Amino acid sequence: LIIFITSFVALCSIFYALSLSNYYTSESVLVSRGSENTNSLSQLSGLVPFAGIGGLSGQGNDSAFKVIEIIKSREFVKHLLSSQDILPSLIAPKAYDTDSQKLSFDPEIYDEDTKSWVREIENNQSVEPTYLEAHRAYLEMLTITQDKLTRFINIKVEHISPVFAKEFLTLIIKEANYLNREIDIDKSTKALSYLKQELSKTPLIEIKESINQLIKAQLDTQMMASVHEEYSLIILEPPFIPDKRSRPTRSMIVIFSTLAGGLFSVILVLVRYFTSGKGK
Repeated sequence: LIIFITSFVALCSIFYALSLSNYYTSESVLVSRGSENTNSLSQLSGLVPFAGIGGLSGQGNDSAFKVIEIIKSREFVKHLLSSQDILPSLIAPKAYDTDSQKLSFDPEIYDEDTKSWVREIENNQSVEPTYLEAHRAYLEMLTITQDKLTRFINIKVEHISPVFAKEFLTLIIKEANYLNREIDIDKSTKALSYLKQELSKTPLIEIKESINQLIKAQLDTQMMASVHEEYSLIILEPPFIPDKRSRPTRSMIVIFSTLAGGLFSVILVLVRYFTSGKGK
C-alpha cells in the first residue's frame, strides 16, 4: 500500500508538473532622478510662505515613491491599454512557442483570427475585459521594489512569453517616464503662471528675489523634462529577454509531492494497523 500510494502520487505530480506552463522573468534595475532644485527650494522654505506659495516647494516629496505608485496605479494601466494592444497578452495567454517565439491565446477567451473577445460573460462582466481586470492581471505579473540602502529600483515582469516580458517591461519604464514628465511639465507651467502673477503684485525686494529663485527652479524642471528621455527613471540595467524559466521548479514539485505521498501512506498504514486491533 505504501509503495502503491507513493508511486501513484509521484506519477500524478510528474504529469501535473509537466502540464504547467513555463514562466520567464525580465528584470531591470533603475535609479530615480533626483530633483536638482530640492536644495534651493528648501533654502527658501522660510520665505515663500510670505508670498503665499509655500505649497510649491515640494518638500518631503519622494520622487522614487511617486513614480513607483504611478507604475502600480490603475490609471497607468488604463494609459498602457489606450496606447498599446496588450490586453490579450495580459488576460488570455495560453502557450508560448520557443521556436517561432510566438504567443498563442486561449480560444475560449480571445479569437486571435478575428481579434475579438469570445469569453463567457459572468457577474455582469463585459465580453471585453475592463481595465480593472487588466490591472489585477498586471499586478500579478509585476514586482517592483526599492532597496533602502542603495535606493535602486528593481522592476520585474513575469510572463509565459520571455519576449513579451522584456517588451512589456520596456514599455512600462518608457511610459512611466513619459507620464511623470507630462505631469511635472503641467504642474511647472501652472506654477510659473502663478509665480509671475505674484511677482507683479509684491513690492518687497526680498519676496521678489525668493519668487525669482522659484521661477528659476521651475524653469530648470521644464528644461530637465525637455532634455532627458529618462526623466524620472534612469536605466542602470536594461530589460532583457530571459533564456531560462523562473518557474515552475518541476523537480521540487515532484520531490515534495512524492515525500508527502509517502508520509501520507505510512500514516494511513499505521492508522489501519492500530485501529484493526493488531497493534494491541
